Amino acid sequence: MRLCVFPLLLLVACASEEPVGEFEVPLACLEPRDSGVFSQGLTAPVPGCAVSGRPTGVLDVADAGLSGAGGVLVVPPAAAAGTPLPAFIVFHGAGGSGELTRENLGMEAPADGGAVFVYLNAPRGTWDVGRNSLDGRLVDGVLGRLADSYCIDPAHVYIVGHSAGAVFTLYLGCNVPTAFAGMAVVAGSDVRFDTRCCTGSISALFIHGTGDESISINEGRAALGRTLGRDSCAPTPAPDGPNCVSYDCPAPWSVGACEWLGGHEAPPWAGEEIWRFFSPGS
Repeated sequence: MRLCVFPLLLLVACASEEPVGEFEVPLACLEPRDSGVFSQGLTAPVPGCAVSGRPTGVLDVADAGLSGAGGVLVVPPAAAAGTPLPAFIVFHGAGGSGELTRENLGMEAPADGGAVFVYLNAPRGTWDVGRNSLDGRLVDGVLGRLADSYCIDPAHVYIVGHSAGAVFTLYLGCNVPTAFAGMAVVAGSDVRFDTRCCTGSISALFIHGTGDESISINEGRAALGRTLGRDSCAPTPAPDGPNCVSYDCPAPWSVGACEWLGGHEAPPWAGEEIWRFFSPGS
């Protein structure tokens, strides 16, 4: 028995002599394509403002030529008539769909025809938040094709997500914040990707149920805190309407939070608060 123990003790002793912190885990940040919107940005007016004859109303994302992933595209007539409109790209939870998230978030009624909405379906059922995220490239391509087809305002492109879609929203807001004017996070967390990649500022609204048993309110609060730090916002909030609070941030950044006595679902007023927070002139 002693012959077995001694080599083991020697191995442990040698291992304990390794310098602590010598090897760092490499960054796992999204690497945008050189020619994509995430790298190059969009310039106003986008090409879609000069395009006529494009269909409007409630459309299939794939049929509209935006993506093979499927989902729902909602285009009011103004966008086809050359009026630049805000655009919201929306991500569902794991195993969900764009159509289901469209119903649950209820953003279109408050917008009243004043925005374009893209509710994407995740090709593999949920969203990839790795270094070589295929879903990240998907969104990059969708945004470029949307700008080629319809008159969207590049200064008012937003991302919105619920649950796993909120994690993906935080991931994109972390890795490519300059591609978006803001993000709305419903029951989200940033612990599932490398937050060391988060360097730029981005406006954000956080909505989270205090009784959430799938993604805890503490994870949501931690993501909020890290965003406040990135945006150099004051830590003390002020009331902002009946459901939310807002933080004092340097212009042009805005950060708000809405906690409610619910679980992992979106509250019935989520769409109204998202539109109020991000609508131009608010």
